[in-house]
Amino acid sequence: MLPRLTPLTELGAPAVRAYAARSGQSEEEYLGQFGEPLSPEVAGAAVVQLVRTDAASVSPGYLLSGDGLHELP
Repeated sequence: MLPRLTPLTELGAPAVRAYAARSGQSEEEYLGQFGEPLSPEVAGAAVVQLVRTDAASVSPGYLLSGDGLHELP
């Protein structure tokens, strides 16, 4: 489970600044392309969802964003 970058963490804040600057966007513009930010409630629900899922049907990886889990190819 790989969470999308968020400016709300010590790891994410400098990364968001750098990616936004590199793309010539403001931080708000850069983050706006990703939709709602990840919240603790969404993250918790995603963990519970994975724990309750049959292990044989769980994918090797997921992106975790503000709107939940997305299976990685």
